Amino acid sequence: MLMNEYKETLAKMRQELTLIEAHAEWISRRFQCLQGEVEVSKVELLQRLLEQRIESEARQRGVVSVMKDRKRLRNSVLVAASGFILGGLLTKDKWAALNAGLSGLDGTLQGFGYARWIVLLGERIIVTASESTHLDGKWFPWENLKLAMGELREKALLGEALGNLDDVLYRLELVIGDLPRSNFRLVS
Repeated sequence: MLMNEYKETLAKMRQELTLIEAHAEWISRRFQCLQGEVEVSKVELLQRLLEQRIESEARQRGVVSVMKDRKRLRNSVLVAASGFILGGLLTKDKWAALNAGLSGLDGTLQGFGYARWIVLLGERIIVTASESTHLDGKWFPWENLKLAMGELREKALLGEALGNLDDVLYRLELVIGDLPRSNFRLVS
């Protein structure tokens, strides 16, 4: 009788141990998945930040362009007004109409401010138009940086740890250096 109780206890312990192992494996897989998502988000957040800076710079350049050229000013006002009118007609909502008009104006300003963008990776990350490099350092064309971020994103998806922001920036420089020379244009 004591032997049967001992065997039952061992069987229950093995069963519990098997459940604990299965749960631990699930937690480990989930942790690896989350870790990969965090690594990918580092690249995606950096890319989104740079895209926002480019949009802001384009908008500022567009405003300057519009202020210098009356024809562009007229076109900008027409785009905004048509956005207000069409937004109002389609949605019958004054806030949606306002949003449509402002979005149209914003897009027009960014279009007027279009440039080939370059990025300085350093203590400060600077985005500027390629014709206005006034600081020393390694300036990378935006197109090259997007390619490099895509490669880093793929590495992160495969489970590679990217490190902190400085590590990510350093790795971006390395990846850009490994790009085929036909894709690479370092601006100095």
